[in-house]
Amino acid sequence: MKLDSRWMKNFAALTLIALLISLTACGRPTEPTEADTDEADEVEIEVAIEFELTEETIRRNNRGVGLMGRYQYDQAREIFLELAEAHPEWLDVQVNLAIATLNRQNEGDERRAMEILESVLERDPEHLRARYCTGLLMLYLDRPDEAREAFKLVALRVPEDPHAAYYVGQTFLQARQLGEARKWFERAIEHDPYLRSAYYGLFLANRQLDRMDEAERKLEMFERLDANPRAVSVDFIYTRMGRFGEAKAVDLPREEQPPRPDGPPFADAQPFVLANAEELHEVVMWIAPTREQRISITAVDLTGNDRIDLMIPSVLRSEVHRDLHNAVLINEGDGTFSLDIEHPLARIDRVNAVAWGDYDNDGLTDAYLLRDGPNQLWRQTEGNTWRDVTEVTGTAGGAHNSVDGMFIDADHTGTLDLWIANADGPNELLNNNYDGTFRPLALEQGLAGDHARPSRQVMALDLEQDRDLDLIVWKRSPPHEVYLNDRLWRYNEAGDPFREMRQTAVVAAASADRNADGQKEIYTLSPAGHIHRWQPDDERIWRGERIFWLTEHDEAPPGPTRTQLAVADITGDGELELIVATERGWLALHIDENDRAQVVAREQEGGLIGWTLALLEPELGPAVVGLRVDEAGSLTPKVWNAGPGRYEFAALSFTGREDAGQSMRSNASGIGTYFAVRVGSQWTAGSILRHDAGPGQSLQPFAVGLGGAAQIDFVHIDWSDGIFQSEVELAAGESHTITETQRQLSSCPVLFVWDGEKYDFVSDVLGVGGIGFSAGPPGEFIPSRPWERFLMPEGVMQPRNGRYALKLAEPMEEACYLDSAKLHAYDLPPGWHMTVDDRMNIHGPEPTGEARFYRETLHPARVKNDRGEDVTEIVRQANHRAAPIGPREPRFIGMLKNEHVLTLEFDRPIDSGPGKPTLVADGWVEYPYSQTNFAAWQAGEQYHAPTIEAQGESGEWSVILKEFGYPAGMPREMSVELPDLPENTTRLRIRTNQEIYWDRLMIAYIEPLEQVRRTTMPLRTAILSRSGFAQRVELPQKLPYYDYRNRLPLWDTRHQAGFYTAYGPVEKMIREPNDALAIFGPGEEIHMEFEITTPRLEAGWSRRYVFEVHGWCKDMDLFTRDGETLAPLPSRQEDTTERDRLHERFNTRYRSGR
Repeated sequence: MKLDSRWMKNFAALTLIALLISLTACGRPTEPTEADTDEADEVEIEVAIEFELTEETIRRNNRGVGLMGRYQYDQAREIFLELAEAHPEWLDVQVNLAIATLNRQNEGDERRAMEILESVLERDPEHLRARYCTGLLMLYLDRPDEAREAFKLVALRVPEDPHAAYYVGQTFLQARQLGEARKWFERAIEHDPYLRSAYYGLFLANRQLDRMDEAERKLEMFERLDANPRAVSVDFIYTRMGRFGEAKAVDLPREEQPPRPDGPPFADAQPFVLANAEELHEVVMWIAPTREQRISITAVDLTGNDRIDLMIPSVLRSEVHRDLHNAVLINEGDGTFSLDIEHPLARIDRVNAVAWGDYDNDGLTDAYLLRDGPNQLWRQTEGNTWRDVTEVTGTAGGAHNSVDGMFIDADHTGTLDLWIANADGPNELLNNNYDGTFRPLALEQGLAGDHARPSRQVMALDLEQDRDLDLIVWKRSPPHEVYLNDRLWRYNEAGDPFREMRQTAVVAAASADRNADGQKEIYTLSPAGHIHRWQPDDERIWRGERIFWLTEHDEAPPGPTRTQLAVADITGDGELELIVATERGWLALHIDENDRAQVVAREQEGGLIGWTLALLEPELGPAVVGLRVDEAGSLTPKVWNAGPGRYEFAALSFTGREDAGQSMRSNASGIGTYFAVRVGSQWTAGSILRHDAGPGQSLQPFAVGLGGAAQIDFVHIDWSDGIFQSEVELAAGESHTITETQRQLSSCPVLFVWDGEKYDFVSDVLGVGGIGFSAGPPGEFIPSRPWERFLMPEGVMQPRNGRYALKLAEPMEEACYLDSAKLHAYDLPPGWHMTVDDRMNIHGPEPTGEARFYRETLHPARVKNDRGEDVTEIVRQANHRAAPIGPREPRFIGMLKNEHVLTLEFDRPIDSGPGKPTLVADGWVEYPYSQTNFAAWQAGEQYHAPTIEAQGESGEWSVILKEFGYPAGMPREMSVELPDLPENTTRLRIRTNQEIYWDRLMIAYIEPLEQVRRTTMPLRTAILSRSGFAQRVELPQKLPYYDYRNRLPLWDTRHQAGFYTAYGPVEKMIREPNDALAIFGPGEEIHMEFEITTPRLEAGWSRRYVFEVHGWCKDMDLFTRDGETLAPLPSRQEDTTERDRLHERFNTRYRSGR
């Protein structure tokens, strides 16, 4: 059983010198009644025992609690055991010891934990945590009536605890007392509306009561909360069972959280201090653009020194440098800037705005100049060295007036595309082919829009909460254009749900998830000065609500061009404010929980024509940078730096690149990353997408206010490729760069077997059974093969109590649909060996899965690779040491830059043996994903599976098996017959550009064997349970290993939405292949035991085992077909009556999301 806990809020405050804790030993607890609950908030315990705790004792206990939060249960248990032995009267540490023991999950730990809890309850029958943990154990052991007693006592003593109420409801649900179950689930929601599992409990209860409409509403609410970082799911996992199921810390005295420092959030306006102002005074003039032109100010680190620089286009003029147009302001790090008039980006005319991003993922930021005329893409080739690559990349975008644009990963392939709005022509989406070129998609995909009405602004955000970026074009006059992303370059123009928003006049728009519920809101500013907030209602219709009116606060209505709207935290309290700028000045609005907007900062200096937020000092939060024009027409850049009235910030940057030698999935700029930050009880949500109305796109860190806390507790991250990740403990006052974890996301379930001492990792299975795996071109998917016969390595399994014990586990973000599992034993006469005709087939002969037998083998005498290296000894035996590959292709996971070629030379002709020559190969493969297949196709690249060529007497090479396949996953043996060999062939050549690690290569001569004896061992036990995530260790050459003894209860994974098989026995589901599927997901396993019924081996005979599995698997890659759901369920049979009956009985556990 797994009990896991989030970091405990401390319940008791003790003094530092000598801490007096009073506990009691009383009689049997009295059963509380509903009438007791009004007075039950404080549970009083009579004083019976007194003891002292030193500061060091408290710190030791709290360290144990911290280790529990890191899932280091053994170490935590050692601490609690030491403290419990030293202080047997300290009941809280006894319960901590019980919780740590449960989570350790060694044999007998459940019994040990129960003994500890019973001992505590003997001394204090009303110890709530002991009662609660006893209830958890009883519920886990399927004793719901006893569990209900324990949970109900806690729920009535502490009526505001939602988890206790939830568990009471769960016990009533198991007893089919559905009315009582509904009452307790509702009570849980009343105390915590984010308790997601309670909505699912109500769904189940209402469904069984045939209240289908109500059941459907509860299920919709359950699924809607999936994206909300505040949402809580209940499970038998340490962090998900409520506060009473957690190890308890003890408070040390600490200072109160400081109030926000006195003073305003912004300092007074200051003119920009230019370090080189004197030398440029008579050379450069600042000029005000025409009133029709929107002013763009963008912030970016141009020089790679972690300081934010600025660019303001079309505001300079010089009689000396007649081609000088744009202000490139380099941050000197001392509060001053230098105006770099020699910068190549300063010399380009008719620039409206700039979008910044690393389009080629080389770690250097590039610039896309949006112009009145052909646009320009400038690539940074090394630190602040720039080259115009517009022509070679095909990114001019026509001779239009491009008024806004941004880099986005529109197709989620890990490369940045360009989304462009034109005032005098169609919109454009330039798709990055990842080969140094772009292709226009807007016309082809229906994104060009109505170019009779000029566009004003572009926006990209996830409107439907389906993990992809949807697109908006705000027009100068409505209707605006909303395009919903269906992936694979397909978009649909939105209809009725967005009708009201599309028809509303807008001069500026920004988006943010201010309330951190997982759904971004849109904020718009109208020509009349109304600020509207747009968000979907319960029917997913986007509704607008006016939250502020500028003219009611002595602010002039916004002009059509010189307005700005942005969202940012300006006080450091973790809450996002709205900042609105007009020509009269700017103001910052805090929106309270009652949707009232309050002005928290204001600057009414007139003549403001351009404005942006810039993170000039990351630890202090954003500054305002603006352009002011005076009555004489002079233009002055100004800055409002961070004022004294702020808490400290932490600055977060995100990148998909780890190092140049690693393949990547998300773009190097981190654009499109969503994240939610937790500091104490405060959530702040953000994204690396534009948070203002533009024009143009800054690229700078996101400043998170910590409200006086010393660190961010944790960050939940959704990368642009759909991968989920968490980071913990990021200090305030610092900048943090978070890199996407390069980890295996899916592979298919992994196999563990009992080796006599432990459950040891063997390999994975059903890699050939992947569902919906993209072949690359849109709409093309690789067919799945729903069976595999896996030859067990020799000697890996050992008996346990007369059985062989195997575990099939899912430590990754995917689902397994297991149809059947069998274990066969093959007894071979002396001198005989076997292999299996199985592999991942591409274009070769179809594998049969048949056992193949041989007496004679032929090993290559010499093996050289494409680089001339001799690898003969490396591939002579299977020892998990493979022939070295060449350089990897960093753009695409599982692809090499060049072909890996192995040339095998033999001392005698291959066709001279006694049977059919067959290549037997051991090895493993680094799989690509659906996303990388699509990205490679888009770039005009292909994965080429291994091809075998042969050289005969003539000396000519001929193809005998073209792209025949490869070992289907982690380490395994495969075989393929070699047909039509040229006469007297003595040389073979294997070539591929896939990242395949060849461990052993040899020729086996396959012959019939009548004496073989096959025994199929009966399946006696199959139990589906939650097991946690075995730690993956990546050894040299990407060799995977999973350590079953070191498992985490939680990991950065999500469940596909649908009905999984209930925990418990599943023998009836997997004994025979009948399409009745035992479905399990991340962190779960099926434990199987096969009775050993094989006869005693005769002298000289040997035995091999084959694990035969039927089933499928599916991952959550954004390009996998139906990757977000379990449905549609795979099937091979037309008559599904029996399957449906079993599914209705066993597949009752609905899961989705985290």
